[in-house]
Amino acid sequence: MYSTKTATINASEFNSSYMPVGINDNITLKEVNVNTTPNGRTFLEIIFEDSEGRTASMTEWKNEKNMWIKTDEDLQKRDDQQFGRILQIIDCFYETRPDFEGNNFVEMINWVKTTLDNRQQNNKLRLKVIYDKKGYTTVSPYGIYVEPMTVETSQISLFKRDLLERPIVADNESAIDPLVDNANESKVFNTPEESGTTGADDLPF
Repeated sequence: MYSTKTATINASEFNSSYMPVGINDNITLKEVNVNTTPNGRTFLEIIFEDSEGRTASMTEWKNEKNMWIKTDEDLQKRDDQQFGRILQIIDCFYETRPDFEGNNFVEMINWVKTTLDNRQQNNKLRLKVIYDKKGYTTVSPYGIYVEPMTVETSQISLFKRDLLERPIVADNESAIDPLVDNANESKVFNTPEESGTTGADDLPF
């Protein structure tokens, strides 16, 4: 029901709980989690927080062979890049990087959690946050993305592929109209052509 008597206008400022995109100063490492999805996939989640309680997170998943990762060498290269990306955070809290040799992804992320949970200092950080392709804020996976605030000349750079403006994602609209004919319960539209939509309508712009 819509009524001019009950309609409201919200004039207050919207305060997001997510850290703004760009390079943020005076950030703290809030928590490190090792979680498992309902499908049994284990992943690493690292959450950062600013002085206003806004958060940004990064999530790391096990690399698998696919159309881009075809060989054992390709897979090892991706693993090395992933571990190097994670070690940027550890290097912010340890003067000397702890040694680690692990046989699999789960061993690695458990070591990362333990190492970060046991850090002796809680340095303030400088952190690069961007939008992902779906329009959600996330810690940038590109280049140097985190460093202690004690670094006077920042090594963090904004790259062309760092999304600093929210991408416009088209709504996924069903090609089949939910309305049905009460007489025979048949759908009004039976094909995408009849409904005036095509598979291209599902693509983000």
